[in-house]
Amino acid sequence: MFARINSLGVYALNGFSVSVEADISGGLPQFTIVGLPDSAVREATDRVRSALKNLSFVWPVSRITVNLRKTGPVYDLPVLLAILAASGQLPVPGPEDAFIGELSLDGGVRSVTGVLPMALAAVQQGVRRLFVPAENAAEAAAAGALCVYPVHTALDAVRHLTGEAPIEPAQPAAFA
Repeated sequence: MFARINSLGVYALNGFSVSVEADISGGLPQFTIVGLPDSAVREATDRVRSALKNLSFVWPVSRITVNLRKTGPVYDLPVLLAILAASGQLPVPGPEDAFIGELSLDGGVRSVTGVLPMALAAVQQGVRRLFVPAENAAEAAAAGALCVYPVHTALDAVRHLTGEAPIEPAQPAAFA
């Protein structure tokens, strides 16, 4: 099964859209990230696998291929969600949803840098709902014109997407 999850990246002060694709197929169990994997993306395989298991999801005993043509840990959360969607454990989020966040081994979502440019790019790309680390939510909400959901753990995002536990949208930070 195949799933595509939207994410975002940042270069200097410019945000851009990123597509994270996951495919679950027959064959010997293996987890591969293809594209332009740097060390942070290669390390994502261990972070994602540990987070999935520690959040009590089933790790697919199949061949898992993730296509990611960007670098950095900001794509951990979308990779995890793509694997869950491709394995049928989560409905595939729509094109109006995007996800950003680095995972800790227990499934927590860590803050990332460059969230405001990514949120501004999300607005330009037609994203309506952006899921970001809770620590970055007020910054992302400053972009306006999109609903920003703060996530503390990957499980927060999953429960929101399944309707089990909706997340209250974040408000923009008030600057004095």
